[in-house]
Amino acid sequence: MTLKNIDEHKEKQITILKNLLNLSQNENQKILIKKELSKLETGLKGEKDTAYFIDFKLNDSDNYVVLHDLRFETEKFSAQIDHLLINKAIGIILVETKHTKAKVTINDDGTMLYDYGNGKSFNQANPLEQSKRHEQILHEILEKYNMKMHIESYVVFLPDVVITNKELPKYFYRADSFYDSIVTNFQRSPMKILGAISKLITNTMLTTREIENIGNILIKEHKPVNIDYEKKYPISNSKNDLENEKVITIQNEELNDIEILCKKNNIDISTFKEIKHADKYMGKPMVSFICKKCETTQKKGFKTFTETKVLCKVCEC
Repeated sequence: MTLKNIDEHKEKQITILKNLLNLSQNENQKILIKKELSKLETGLKGEKDTAYFIDFKLNDSDNYVVLHDLRFETEKFSAQIDHLLINKAIGIILVETKHTKAKVTINDDGTMLYDYGNGKSFNQANPLEQSKRHEQILHEILEKYNMKMHIESYVVFLPDVVITNKELPKYFYRADSFYDSIVTNFQRSPMKILGAISKLITNTMLTTREIENIGNILIKEHKPVNIDYEKKYPISNSKNDLENEKVITIQNEELNDIEILCKKNNIDISTFKEIKHADKYMGKPMVSFICKKCETTQKKGFKTFTETKVLCKVCEC
């Protein structure tokens, strides 16, 4: 059964960004809004499509409770979880959705190469590493209620994503075959079958009411973030404000939002290359970059990178 759907405020945020894009008279602001809008729309489509496949299989099942779009906070960390399933025998299953127009190659270590064509490709960290951090946060939340549960994580790609691998690595699945794959893996795992039998014999198998109660507890712990985009991207109707606003000239190059913010804040990033967003660390946005001199790949917090001068930690250039 599905207890929680995707938060409605995401649709509202997209509408607000579209309105701001139409109202904005500043080209640099429009670039930032477009990137934010594209990221939200792509992410929401991925979540919705995966939710459809999950709900189609499990909405009427008494063995599963389904929660979509959750965000948890502890004293130090936060975790954004696309989909969370609670199964009577298995425990908790975390699902992270991946939706991209790039051609994806998954390496043996779980890292991924996103190839957009025309020589544009980016390396992505192993998403399961982030999921492991999410598992730790979830364990911490469950401990508040004196609960311990087995948690396992999966990465799910939408059916239209092009993946070059002939066979997907363990824990990586297609959204349209995800549920059937979980069932097959369970049936092929003697340990999981023995565990389920043991729970039946000892009468410790969770009931439908119990997994529903756990689901409601997690909904109670859900702490969504609603960004005030009208404050983040203020629209100025003042002619003087528009004339005085710093103009960033972009010539013969395509800059991403990180580079645009650095230019706007007069931050010199000429010593770095391949500047891009990286996976969050402890809930905070990160930036990945390569030093042109020593060719080392490094990471810094998004705010630090775009607001202060960053030096290479190896050659300090």
